[in-house]
Amino acid sequence: MKHIPNYVDLTCTNLMIKLKINLKKLDKGETMEFYSNREQFDNIKKPFSKNGYQIVGNQVDDNKYHIKIIKQ
Repeated sequence: MKHIPNYVDLTCTNLMIKLKINLKKLDKGETMEFYSNREQFDNIKKPFSKNGYQIVGNQVDDNKYHIKIIKQ
């Protein structure tokens, strides 16, 4: 079973930095998965969906979302 990182406790700023670093390493068609909270999910949808990424988020708990970001 694949380990999915849990970033629920990160600040939005720290999450954005982590995402920018890790997404640059992806090749076209590759996916990054992690768990976030609602505020984080709301903050990452807009900037990354405009920059060649597809974002899919599914709520898995009250304030926890499973996020997939696919590089296009």
